[in-house]
Amino acid sequence: MNDFELSTAKKTITPSQKRKLIVLAIIYFGLSAFVSSLNRNQVVIKAGDYIFTPSTVSGMISGLIIALAVIMTQVHFHYGFITSCSLMTIYTALIFISVFKSHNTDALPGFSFMLAGYLINTILYLNLKKVAASMLLNKKYAVTDPLTGIFNRRGLTNYLEELISEEKPFYVLFIDLDNFKTINDSTGHSSGDYILNLMSNRWKSIPKPDGILARNGGDEFVIVIPDEKDFSITDFAKKCIEKAREEVYIAEKDIRFTTTASIGVAGFPANGKTADEILANADIAMYESKKAGKDRFTVFVG
Repeated sequence: MNDFELSTAKKTITPSQKRKLIVLAIIYFGLSAFVSSLNRNQVVIKAGDYIFTPSTVSGMISGLIIALAVIMTQVHFHYGFITSCSLMTIYTALIFISVFKSHNTDALPGFSFMLAGYLINTILYLNLKKVAASMLLNKKYAVTDPLTGIFNRRGLTNYLEELISEEKPFYVLFIDLDNFKTINDSTGHSSGDYILNLMSNRWKSIPKPDGILARNGGDEFVIVIPDEKDFSITDFAKKCIEKAREEVYIAEKDIRFTTTASIGVAGFPANGKTADEILANADIAMYESKKAGKDRFTVFVG
């Protein structure tokens, strides 16, 4: 979920795309073998008063070969492109071998056609790569917080729903910075943004099982952690409290101060069956921490 690199998109191929590439590759191999056989044996095809020489048939099928290559790249911009270019190279090699063995160079001009195929396929690949990168970037912006770069509310909800659909137990820590509004008003909004980024980086640095950190809005953060063997959610919550207590230094204003955080903890499936229920219960537990004096965590009981 955290990785929005294009390399990740390249590795994503559906079963349907795999099947289509396999079928296209089989057709490609069949046509390649047919043309190679015609060129090697110098077979002439007659249709009524028309005569088709091996070089004529080879040129006609080369156009179909290029069309298949383009379709492969269209099916999957990465694996389809690699497959189609590999097959075009094999096809070209087979023609060369046939020409070499038969000492007939009639088919050689058709290689310029194959070069055009490489060019067309490469242009298509580059364009599709740009489209994939743009779509990936849009996806990233849709689920990440522009200030901190971590997940936003939508990204958080998507992640929770994914875990719930897979019935994977997890914990939610609902975190609220204590007295953040006072600090933000007294030091300025730029300092407030700095603090939010600083806290985000501090909590991300705490060793933990796979999970995510999200900004729920304002000075509210949410950490989602899968419930794994030998993992203590209370120990982790204590570390989050300790990280929040560390001194904050704003160099441009030469200001030093400390802040604290109040945390509420809820779990799935014990404290809710939906993302909204679990977040609501973690939020309730967080307010219990506020009422009890702040700078602490509370585990939801209900």
